[in-house]
Amino acid sequence: MAEHSILASLVVHKSSESKSLCSQTPYACVGADGAELGLALIGGSRSPAAPRHLVELSRFRMDGALSEDYKCYLAAQGNAMVQAASKLDAKRLAGQCLSEFAAFKRRAGNAKFDVAPENICSSVADIQASLRDVARLAKAGGDCDGV
Repeated sequence: MAEHSILASLVVHKSSESKSLCSQTPYACVGADGAELGLALIGGSRSPAAPRHLVELSRFRMDGALSEDYKCYLAAQGNAMVQAASKLDAKRLAGQCLSEFAAFKRRAGNAKFDVAPENICSSVADIQASLRDVARLAKAGGDCDGV
């Protein structure tokens, strides 16, 4: 559910009609501020699977404050992130995001989300770069305020 909140928030906020979507289509608002909440739930989890789930979020194209918070959560968890990243397949993650995005649009029904998949999903190359960057972030440690 936390990952769906992140996806929904990204789709809604990157849609050109996002200003009027919430009033026209209630489903459009399911992700309002959900990205930060979803990230906080995954990033703060003590579950043994949390590091993998956190690193897997690299499949989403995050920018701004969300991206900075994401990097802070990665850094704060240190070596667990490095181990999780080493086991992931960027191509599979990219495909997973595309499938999730398509399913989101199907569930939204008649809502108009004019967002291209490449604005929501990271490319294989970007995911590979993100997975490589995890080691640098883990070494830097979690020196982030408010996360």
